[in-house]
Amino acid sequence: MRTFILLAALIFSLTTASAQFQKVWYTTSASDGSIFSLGSVSMDGRSVSPCLRWSPVFNFGTNIHWNFAPNAGFFTGWNIRNIGLITEDSVGKEDYFKRRIYMIGLPVAFKFGDMSKDRFFYFGGEVGYALHYKQKYFPDGDRDRKVKTEEWFSDQVTPLTLAAFAGIHFRKHVSLKVQYFFNNFFNQDYVATGVQGQTTRPYANYSANIFFLTFGFDFRVKRVWEAKQAPRKDKDML
Repeated sequence: MRTFILLAALIFSLTTASAQFQKVWYTTSASDGSIFSLGSVSMDGRSVSPCLRWSPVFNFGTNIHWNFAPNAGFFTGWNIRNIGLITEDSVGKEDYFKRRIYMIGLPVAFKFGDMSKDRFFYFGGEVGYALHYKQKYFPDGDRDRKVKTEEWFSDQVTPLTLAAFAGIHFRKHVSLKVQYFFNNFFNQDYVATGVQGQTTRPYANYSANIFFLTFGFDFRVKRVWEAKQAPRKDKDML
């Protein structure tokens, strides 16, 4: 309760910090740009060190910002993002896998800094939904042999994702962000059916929580609304 009261007081003080500040809503076209991802992964009771994964394309979206004070604001929006992990699922560097999903995310965040110069820190949370899953399997680690599978709305991964993020936005539309997913990438309840009808749960003992570092860009698209300020009354005018 005390934390809530302090947070409410901080937001109120920021909102009333300057009578001359022009409150404004605006939209940006955003891109996470280059995503460098790793994960905390365990498979069949053993810890696994995933390979660094780089996904530079098809990470985009739109954000709606509200600058409600000179040094504070808020934004939400939507994005499409390519996330995944690269692992060697067996001992001895065998069974090399590349797995990824395309997901739609709905972020909500607060920002603090110099709103007039677009220099600010931000933090928030995001709810996402997995749209498309792709897996590339290289048996025995042979990179010349590839078995690829892909499907929409796959049961192999956890469909609903929940993440927290924080970052810094520099002038000239550049930002740096870290993000962590609380959910397991794999669906441990997924049941696979073999050629002869036998069933297995391939991810029952697999756990992976992905985190990534992003170098992103955004560009102001449109100023939606700006508060009109009443003329200032100076003593000389009285």
